[in-house]
Amino acid sequence: MTVLHLGDIAGTSRNVIEVADAKGLTWILRDVPAGRGTNPAVVMLRRLRDLIAVRSIRPRPSILHINYGVSGYYGWGRRNVVLHLHGTDVRSDLHSRILGPVVRTSIKRADVVLYSTPDMAAAVKAIRADAQWFPASLPPVAGVRLPLPEPRRGTRIFFASRWDDSKGALQLLELASELRRDHPELELVALDWGTYAQRARNLGMRMLPHMSPDEFRAQLAAADVVIGQLALGALGLSDLEAMAQARPLVARFTLDAEYGEPAPLFNTNTAPALELVLQILADPAAAAALGEQGRNWALKHHGADVLEAKLEDIYAKLSA
Repeated sequence: MTVLHLGDIAGTSRNVIEVADAKGLTWILRDVPAGRGTNPAVVMLRRLRDLIAVRSIRPRPSILHINYGVSGYYGWGRRNVVLHLHGTDVRSDLHSRILGPVVRTSIKRADVVLYSTPDMAAAVKAIRADAQWFPASLPPVAGVRLPLPEPRRGTRIFFASRWDDSKGALQLLELASELRRDHPELELVALDWGTYAQRARNLGMRMLPHMSPDEFRAQLAAADVVIGQLALGALGLSDLEAMAQARPLVARFTLDAEYGEPAPLFNTNTAPALELVLQILADPAAAAALGEQGRNWALKHHGADVLEAKLEDIYAKLSA
């Protein structure tokens, strides 16, 4: 069976393909032309040329796994199509006057529809009642513990989300401001990325430039507390990476029922973020124990090996 993955969102296809390759399976990743950032006419021409190229692939792949709803037209008129929705394609593009019809038609025509976070369920299932939740996958290396360059000092707070509204940037800025004002002994580190990054910089945080995934993972591992997203209630990949490194994570999470068990993290849905950070710093041993539970939970539900096996099952049923 040959599986062609079109596009890749935050490495989620690349992660499972790496596992499939190790098993000797023929899963191939092909990028699609960017859909934003240039003249719309140029985008349409690039996309048309790529669509023709994909349609011309011989022998045809057994399964076509399309990432992102706006690219779903690659599967129109084909069999054995998996459409994988990832977030913005449902939260924003689905309601667009131009892109909405493409996303809706793609959802209706695909043989299997997957969506990455449970908060997308209502909007997707209103169109396809049989759509399945399929969590984002961690990289296979996420479960590898990274050695620390120095002993922990118990004072390093890493804001690991980009400074955008989708991550709760205003709440994150408020938390950073409170920590800077009342606890100047703490080292506040953050990503230099996002709409509100300048405001974070103005607070005197140490801003980190763009870095490789391995460097980012090392920053997570070295943190005493990781601050994740505070807005959606669904964990992003950076949050899950922090958990995979057994770091105490402060984030907003509202989807325990979907997983069938509580997520072991310091949840701002139950207490203010500042209170949770101070709780971690006051009892690092208890925080470390919860971090270990979080590591096991993240790998159980989002490990690349676990999700690759689920995809194998989906593909086998589709091609039977």
